[in-house]
Amino acid sequence: TKSEFQLPNMASPQRLAIVLSLFLCVAGAPVDETVCPDAAPVQACTGPSSPVEYLAQLASVAQYDKSKRPSCGNSTFAGPTVVEVQLRLTQVNQVDQKLGHVTVNGYLRAWWKDPRLAFNANGSCLEEVVLEGEDVSRVWHPDLYVDNLVSITKEGGSLLEISPDGSVWKSEQITLRVKSPLNLGKLPYDRQRCKIILASYSQSIKRMRVIPRGGAIGEGISGVGVVAPAMTSAVWSFEQGEGAVDDSGFEVAGKVETESSWDYLTLEFQYSRQPKYYQDQVIVPSVLFLFVSYIQFFVDPAAAPARAMLAVVPILIMRTMSNHVYQSLPEGSQRMWLSDVISATMFLSVLAACQFGVVQYFQLREKRDAAKLAGLQKDKQVAEKLCSACKDEKISLLDMLSRCAATAVPDDKSAAHNAQVLLSIQEPKGEQQATDGVACSSPATPLGSCRSTAPKLTLEEPVRSSGSHRQSELSAKYNMSEVDLLFIKEAQRVFERFDADRSGRCNAAEVRRALTYFNIYLSTGCTAAVLCMFLRDQGSASPADEAHVTLTFDQFTLLLSHVDRYAVHAKRHVARGGGRPGLVARLQCLPPSRRCDLLARALFPVVVALTILVFCTLLPLY
Repeated sequence: TKSEFQLPNMASPQRLAIVLSLFLCVAGAPVDETVCPDAAPVQACTGPSSPVEYLAQLASVAQYDKSKRPSCGNSTFAGPTVVEVQLRLTQVNQVDQKLGHVTVNGYLRAWWKDPRLAFNANGSCLEEVVLEGEDVSRVWHPDLYVDNLVSITKEGGSLLEISPDGSVWKSEQITLRVKSPLNLGKLPYDRQRCKIILASYSQSIKRMRVIPRGGAIGEGISGVGVVAPAMTSAVWSFEQGEGAVDDSGFEVAGKVETESSWDYLTLEFQYSRQPKYYQDQVIVPSVLFLFVSYIQFFVDPAAAPARAMLAVVPILIMRTMSNHVYQSLPEGSQRMWLSDVISATMFLSVLAACQFGVVQYFQLREKRDAAKLAGLQKDKQVAEKLCSACKDEKISLLDMLSRCAATAVPDDKSAAHNAQVLLSIQEPKGEQQATDGVACSSPATPLGSCRSTAPKLTLEEPVRSSGSHRQSELSAKYNMSEVDLLFIKEAQRVFERFDADRSGRCNAAEVRRALTYFNIYLSTGCTAAVLCMFLRDQGSASPADEAHVTLTFDQFTLLLSHVDRYAVHAKRHVARGGGRPGLVARLQCLPPSRRCDLLARALFPVVVALTILVFCTLLPLY
């Protein structure tokens, strides 16, 4: 209205120009698609106007038979029907590692050409015919099946689209569970391949060829068999194929193999495991529990319960961990990297536990040897008394021990027998004796011709010693009992065992080995230094070269009586002129139990590191 809009005062030609400009702007403005435009004039069309009319028209054609495969372009069946197949993968639902089953969601698509379904698009009421549901089964479609199928579920029905030239496209949403064994050798760094093998159930290659979408007829890899958009999974990651659909999707070519005159199309895609779960829950704990086993080497072996716990608990935990891993894995003979890692770590833990058993064994021996030394030192006064007696009698300690042995006291019969032996030894040859048991042929028999009927005694016949034993006179003289001599005899046995040349003297190396039988552990250099100090303290001279020092049994026995005084500071001494002792000397100064722990502390981390390095190196070979 005039109140709402008024043109300014201007000449009529100017007003006319403004009105024309506004008209042109309104005419050139885009049409609002949300508003239905005015009805356009309806053009007349021919042919079916809906899929129902198309199917009715198709059913009226006598030559169409859906049980027959499509003919070639010349209306003959001279050549096979080519069917292109493709899987549009949408999601990998489940991977059953124990059974080797893979469940996927997607759309199974197929393309083929059926000249019998062609219709004229010019003037037709439909650009393409789309069939859904049960109508799909009213036309011919390939009888494809999945060769490695476990189960199949059709989720959303199927769709079939027919183009005017007879080209057909079929798509159906399915959930497939297929048998696709997994190669778990490199678990948890494994890559898997899921294979879906398709083929025609009734048509051989003479009547139908199955190929991937856009692929070549015949055996080989070509076309696009699998196409997928972006997919996510907490367990698996999906690699890019040979050609990427976009930055996050992939497509993979199909592979055709012909067997027994049938085409088998393999639709395959790869997926790899995300190893974080197994790294955090299996591998890292296995290594950490090895360190728990390592801690036991620093625990005093005398604390047996605590050390036994540290030795056994890692083994039980790793065994439980191995059982947990196999709950979701096949219990077959396939070698797996992860299983071997767990077995290796458990084996190292078992070795650590066995080391604890060896240490306990050595400790029992050390306690027994220490008891020997304690018994010998308890009779220290006896040893000193024996050595003093040896000086008085001017004999060695070995002779003193033999003289202190119990003496036999013969009975009356043994005394008479021994007297007769002595008498027969002193009797001159040929002398005739008128005693009992002597017979002569006649009184005139010459001297010496008498035959004695008594048994002939010779020097070789032993003197009878049956009877009783009593304390020797020497033992009674110095007031020493046989019990006091037991540990001295034990020292004699050890000394004679290590006196290799039977010279009655032992050098420093031999004395060092002999001292180990009394739970005294010194290096050879320390032993030589101790021997020289002991000889000087006893008033004897020591050699200038400590390595040449030797001890007699008398000196060895006295040394055992006072060795505790020297052993306290002996380990500070080194062989031949001082300096820092070497590794061998340090090990010689340790008892076997501590030596085992020391070696385990040094070698166990090296063995663990080498084991990890070896398994990392061997991973590509699984």
